[in-house]
Amino acid sequence: MTEPSFTPDPLQARIDEAVARVRLGERDAYRAVIESCETRLRLVVAGVLPDASLVEDVVQQAFVLAYTKLDQYQTGTGFIAWIATIARYEALNERRRWLSERAMRNRYGAELRIEQSLGATPEPVDGLEGATVAGLHACIEALQGRAAAVVRAHYFDNRDNEAIASEHGRNAAWVRLVLHRARTALADCLKLKHGVRCAE
Repeated sequence: MTEPSFTPDPLQARIDEAVARVRLGERDAYRAVIESCETRLRLVVAGVLPDASLVEDVVQQAFVLAYTKLDQYQTGTGFIAWIATIARYEALNERRRWLSERAMRNRYGAELRIEQSLGATPEPVDGLEGATVAGLHACIEALQGRAAAVVRAHYFDNRDNEAIASEHGRNAAWVRLVLHRARTALADCLKLKHGVRCAE
């Protein structure tokens, strides 16, 4: 019984030839690799990313990373599959970063609105009615102990975190934590008083 014969893939052969030339120092030969794989990589990456505007950058990152790892590719094992795996991992990393940034924007949306409103007078400001701004000031007045002192020092006296930390015998990270908790408390207070929804 004869062994089954397989027709060599001409595209794979061209890519392997270009890779061999790159390994010998012909950097320009990598252009042939890019041209052979680019469409496939765009499809792979686009299927993973939540934002189409990121596709181009991730594909370029994948090509750069593959170039730096060419010594790891084994000729004849399927370059397109190999580089597609690299592109997929790059896309997954970018997706995680994008989702993390989006979650952070949502999480701190309320804090940002409160921070922008601090120091305002009870008149319409950035879409907030005067009653809401007045409610914010009432919530600030209701803060207790160190939280109240830190908020007043930071937002009303315009003191930096280092100075506030020094006054309380703490470090700047402690001040940031107190401010974060205070902003969260202020957001909750506003929701209770006026049903204000600060987060997008």
